[in-house]
Amino acid sequence: MPNLKVMFQVALLYLSLSKQGKRFLKKVVRESRRVDKTLGSAIVLDLHKILYFIKTLKVCDKVFSAQVSDQLCSDLGREKSAMYARFVSYGWFSLLIWGKMLDAFNLAHDDRAKERCVLVAFTHREWNDLFDNQGYSFSELVAAFDYQVAIPKELIFLRQLKQMELKLAPADRFGKYYQHLQGFDVCSLFEYTPEKAQIILDQVAPFVALLFMYIMVEEIPEGLKEEVKPVARWLYMLDELADLEHDKQINRLTYMIMVKNPEEVMWQQYQECCKALLHNAPNPDKLIKFMEIITSRVVEAKKCGANIENSLFNIG
Repeated sequence: MPNLKVMFQVALLYLSLSKQGKRFLKKVVRESRRVDKTLGSAIVLDLHKILYFIKTLKVCDKVFSAQVSDQLCSDLGREKSAMYARFVSYGWFSLLIWGKMLDAFNLAHDDRAKERCVLVAFTHREWNDLFDNQGYSFSELVAAFDYQVAIPKELIFLRQLKQMELKLAPADRFGKYYQHLQGFDVCSLFEYTPEKAQIILDQVAPFVALLFMYIMVEEIPEGLKEEVKPVARWLYMLDELADLEHDKQINRLTYMIMVKNPEEVMWQQYQECCKALLHNAPNPDKLIKFMEIITSRVVEAKKCGANIENSLFNIG
């Protein structure tokens, strides 16, 4: 009977997804099976894990559906299903990692908090894509936040996301978030140079991580603030490791390209996170397990040439 109840919940959630959400879910399940065969590490999912995955996906699906209209896609010249995969996959992962971080410190966060987290993830994804792929400078992207300034049409989605952020997180309730945001200039240091590679990990990464924390909860304990530093570093290193071959091909210099043994360095950073979490967090086990799975899958995917972003179904 319990399994029937969970199956019913899974079916209801699936049916409630948007058209893009249903298509994305089917593709992710298919790609996960393919990647698992490549890695030789197939994982048998139970119904509770499937339910957990789709609940998390549902939050991202809701935010995407509210923010990305057919007209916006037409204005941007982008294909909607491609945007869905690009933004929802990152929103889903962000909600998992930062939600588990709050859980590790026993900080409650409701569905509204989760939606704000996903919105910030979308903003971060759009900012990075405009910066990395379309060549917009830091100052040009910041200008999109000033609603009285004329901007290229390519920046309209970034502006829209920031407007919605202000609506969902009003300044009178999220003062700490906007206070933290005053240090946003640190992101101007984001450059792919030997001089900036370490700065990205030590300054930019924890700054961005705290944006997610403050948009979800109003108060952050000191222990969590300290723990954000090694975990954010781990996350950025993980991203650099996943993109290692691509970055080499386009001559983009990152910290993980400069180290002699990136896989070994990745595991060392994971161990540092474990040590800090066990010392600072009252409930760290699920976060540690999640980070172990992610680290292992990215390392193995790199060895096999598999795309980890297409196998998200098995890392929840």
